[in-house]
Parts: sequence; structure tokens; C-alpha cells
Amino acid sequence: MSGGSFHRKIRWTKRFGIDLPAYAGSYRIVGIVRDAKYTQPEKPARPMFFVPLAQRVAYKEDIMQRLELRSHFISSAMVVTRSGSDTLEPLLRKAFSDADPNLTIVNIRTMQQQVDLNFDQQRAVAGLAGLFGLVALILAGVGLYGITAYAVAQRISEIGIRMALGADPTSVVRLVLRGAFQRVALGLLLGIPLAIGAGRLMSAQLYGVGIWDPAALSIAVISLAICAFFAAIIPAARAASIDPTKALHTE
Repeated sequence: MSGGSFHRKIRWTKRFGIDLPAYAGSYRIVGIVRDAKYTQPEKPARPMFFVPLAQRVAYKEDIMQRLELRSHFISSAMVVTRSGSDTLEPLLRKAFSDADPNLTIVNIRTMQQQVDLNFDQQRAVAGLAGLFGLVALILAGVGLYGITAYAVAQRISEIGIRMALGADPTSVVRLVLRGAFQRVALGLLLGIPLAIGAGRLMSAQLYGVGIWDPAALSIAVISLAICAFFAAIIPAARAASIDPTKALHTE
């Protein structure tokens, strides 16, 4: 397997080479496969081709010869099986040893383990971003609690009058919660389009991140609603326990 700049004769002769016109007919095309990303999946797929292990090209240039030798170095092998890796490992080691005693298996991984290994850094960044999101959620809850408590303190006389005229504690709690969730709805109205826009940017940089993720947005909205409820219920309970007489005297 190797890669390079394909010569333009590929379209007409079904043969190609790399880098120099003198090697334009080195390889004959026997099939075409879909694009694949072996490294850096966040970037577009690079031109690449597969060659038989026994096929070699005699290049005159030293650098070309070194690239040719390096491209024939067996660094990995992929096996498709339904068996588990534990039962497969001794069979693979025996098969490789029978083929060539110099072939040594360093480790055996499943495809999912290989993918996870390639994205350790991105997972760490995602975990850190999740931690920042949790801190932001806590700060939003504290801020909403402060605003709601201040609004209740400013409306003590109004709440006292409502309760003096027959409003029950439940209606007072609903009044306070309604005001708190109106602020949350305004924040969501502004935040959801921004989140979708950020997802569009992140999808081009991170593997497995889509432009539109309804599940993630739903979890975020539900989490914010729960946090807002607990942040607003304490001032609401305090408002419901206000003595109308004391509230009117406070004014």
C-alpha cells in the first residue's frame, strides 16, 4: 500500500504510477474501492492505492526506492471473524509463525479498540468540554436562583396583596415558577440556534459529531429545565410562605 500523486494517463490507459512520468505505467488498475480514511479521519480522504505484497517497482531514485521498501512493510493485518479475540489470538500466532517465523504479533485489538485508541486525545477534549458544560449548568442555576430570589423580594407587597385577596400558596408558587421558566425559554430561544451552529463547526473537526443531534439537544434542554426548577422552587416556596400582613407592612 502506498500513496502519491497519480499520473494523468490513468484515465486513458488504466495504468498509473507515482510522482514521475517515467513510472506512469508501473501499476495496472484491477479494481476501485470506496474512499477510506486510515489516519486523521477529521480531514478529507487522501488518494491511496493497494498493491500486492510481492509486487515491487525498481526505482532509480534513492528516495523513491526507500518509499517503495517502506510501503511493503507489514505493520498490521485485519481479520474478519465471528470468534472472540481471546480464542483467536493463539490461532493467529500459530498461522503467522507457520508462514514466517520472523513475523511477530505485538498485540491484537478489535476494530472498536483500534478506533478508540486513535481518538484518545479527542475523547479527553470532549470530556473536558463536558466538564465545562456541567460547570456552566451549575452557574446558570445559581444565577437563575439569584434573579428569582431578587424578583420575589421586589414583589413581596404584590404577593402579599394577592394572598390577602384569596390567592393560595400553590398559585403563588406557579406565579414564581412561571417567571423563572420564561427566562429559561428566552435563553433556549437564543441558545439552541447557537448550539446548532456550533455543531456545524464541530462536525468538520471531530469524528462522530453530527451537524444535528436531537438527542443531545433534548438532554441539554431537560437538564436545564430540571436545574431551573430546583433553582426557582426555593424562592417560590419562600414566596408562598409570606405572611400577607407582614408583607403589607413591609411596603
